[in-house]
Amino acid sequence: MLATYLRCFLNHAGNRVGLSVVLTVVVGVLEGAGLVVLLPVLELIGTGGPRASSGLATGLADVWQAVGLPLTLPVALVIFIAFMAAQIALRHTLDLLNAGIETAFTSRLREELYAAMVRADWLFFTRQRASDITQVLTDEIQRVGFGTQQLLAGLGLAGVALVQASLALALSPVLTALALGSGLALALALRPLTRRAYNLGKEGQERRADMAAAITEHLAGLKVAKSHGREAHHLAHFRRVLADIVAHILDATRVYATTRAAYELGAVVVLSLFLFAAVRYAGLSTPELLLLVFIFARLLPRLAALQSNWQRVMHMIPSFTAAEQLREQFIAAQEAASPPMMARVAVAGEVCFDTVSFRYPGVEGREVLAGVSLKIPARQMTAICGPSGAGKSTIADLLLGLLRPSAGRVLVDDAALEGERVHAWRASVGYVPQETFLFHESIRANLLWARPEATEAELVAALRAAAAEEFVSRLPQGLETIVGDRGVRLSGGERQRLALARALLRQPTLLVLDEATSALDTVNEQIIQQAIERLHGELTLVIIAHRLSTVQNADQVIVLEHGRVVESGAPGELTRREGGAFRRLMSAGLDLP
Repeated sequence: MLATYLRCFLNHAGNRVGLSVVLTVVVGVLEGAGLVVLLPVLELIGTGGPRASSGLATGLADVWQAVGLPLTLPVALVIFIAFMAAQIALRHTLDLLNAGIETAFTSRLREELYAAMVRADWLFFTRQRASDITQVLTDEIQRVGFGTQQLLAGLGLAGVALVQASLALALSPVLTALALGSGLALALALRPLTRRAYNLGKEGQERRADMAAAITEHLAGLKVAKSHGREAHHLAHFRRVLADIVAHILDATRVYATTRAAYELGAVVVLSLFLFAAVRYAGLSTPELLLLVFIFARLLPRLAALQSNWQRVMHMIPSFTAAEQLREQFIAAQEAASPPMMARVAVAGEVCFDTVSFRYPGVEGREVLAGVSLKIPARQMTAICGPSGAGKSTIADLLLGLLRPSAGRVLVDDAALEGERVHAWRASVGYVPQETFLFHESIRANLLWARPEATEAELVAALRAAAAEEFVSRLPQGLETIVGDRGVRLSGGERQRLALARALLRQPTLLVLDEATSALDTVNEQIIQQAIERLHGELTLVIIAHRLSTVQNADQVIVLEHGRVVESGAPGELTRREGGAFRRLMSAGLDLP
């Protein structure tokens, strides 16, 4: 996966990586040049004259004379400072460039993953763990960013190290080759630790996913946990997950620390052997020896840092792998592309289910729907009822175009609901689920989310149609009232009415209410039921019914059992039918099972 990461990074960063490498080399050249500038002066100071100078020192002295500069220590130090100042300024520019490359790369990864997610088939999306998606979008891609920083820093270290090694080669090829060869042997000896860093990266990604899942699930179920006195159970589970995370962090730190210690110790040994060989066998002048020792004193720590950076890159690769695999899964489950311009789909005649069957992929057993045929006439109210597990919500999802039939077709005015037409259809329908979702924003923002271009008059009209205008007007901030996380600052009935207003603001041709009043008390249910009845005849209504009181005014009732239509007709007709399914539901009580 390392090759995939590098290819992806280079494809995105393009010429900016090349510019970063060039600037890195220039930074290294400036540092090396600053050191070299001092050599002829050091030779002069150390020997009393240029005649004992080495070839490199003599050549540099000739350059000084050619440009007319006095061969004095003050002049050399001024030039040295100038080179270092230029190097520092250029390194500052390089740091900003690398930061821009890294942030743009991680932003692109997030954007591509998010785009693949929102375009994925709804059925596939529902089979993913929400915490896994959130974890990858946030923490794992952030770790990719950190690893990319290490890669760019490693390129910088490599560039400077290359220049310093070249300078050292010019002073003493044999000693430099010996030192670099020893460093390479040390790096090869530490390869098992690099592989361990990669494996720790995989383990860490899995454990972070477990922690994210625990947090998400515990927050979602905290009310039930507190009501059942199970807080201690959640806390114990979180502590176990957290202990795994801590153990992983300590393991990773141990690997990095061991690598650094081994490399630093090896660098000290190599530098000592180098110094011994330089003094005993190389025959270098004192200034050249000092300069060479100075170069290697700076070069070897950079090589150790380069090894550490590479380990962190390898530790990051599993995070990149997780992001890429998730994105590829979403792409594989992608829906047909949405056309740039979508005309709304009106229901002039009827919505028809033509022998529709549905089975969840990979699930053995009976079909959720089996050969369902039904008709939903335009501008009429159709109620769909049946016991739990009969397939009511699956019908709703098929109506919304979220699911595709395993067999059969869903037709809107004799045109199949498939391909690009699905997107146009979704733009034409309204949906109110049983569990209302509101954003932690104002009432106005929650309404405009459904239709950003809506006018003030249209907002008021939608609230009035949903029987929500009065309670909103009583709020201190009115439409600017913040509803809280998931609408927690409002009552259940108020949330449901806002959800209905939001759906109506879309001016839908079909409105689907999926057990929208099942969790409400009688008063709130009646308020919403009256609002729904006022819409009767203005648009096509489909009500997934939980209470029989919500179907009394329907034009037709469709009764499902075990994924099949067992009855359909007007409520009064079905009520009088002896031994019928609807009659049995009525005899069981006001609430459907």
